[in-house]
Formats: sequence, structure tokens, C-alpha cells
Amino acid sequence: MNKFDWKERGTASYYYNVETGKIVGQVSKVSLSENWIGLVYIGKYTLTLDDEKHLGQFIDMYFAKKAVEFFWDIENRTLIEG
Repeated sequence: MNKFDWKERGTASYYYNVETGKIVGQVSKVSLSENWIGLVYIGKYTLTLDDEKHLGQFIDMYFAKKAVEFFWDIENRTLIEG
């Protein structure tokens, strides 16, 4: 079973933990442009700027989603489960 999955809501797609339902990443269009932005949420969900990391602007949604997935793939590489 995959630990993370995507869910589309309106013009944004959210990357969430399947077990807890917490959103850990997001991709959405930048204003009226055709660019996409990738964000990950890494904090304790205090809704402050420390909880959010900007991964950059991307040419389309595919690359933005891959950046979010790649971030969490690297973060979750450990020999200790938990």
C-alpha cells in the first residue's frame, strides 16, 4: 500500500498521507500564468511560515507533482520504520 496519494480539489492537487489524512504537499497554478508551484508542509501544522517549503515554479503540473513526490521520497528514506 502506498503511504502517500494525490487528491485534486478545484485548481490544486494535494499530496496527503493515506494513514492520517494530513496534507504534506500541494501543487497549484501561479495566479493567471501557466506556471505551477510546488509546496511541501514539513512542520507541526502550526500554520506558520516555518511549516511550508517552496520547491519552486514548474512548467507544468507533472513536474511540480514529481518534485513534491521526490522531496518526500528522500525525507522518508531511513532504515528505521516509524
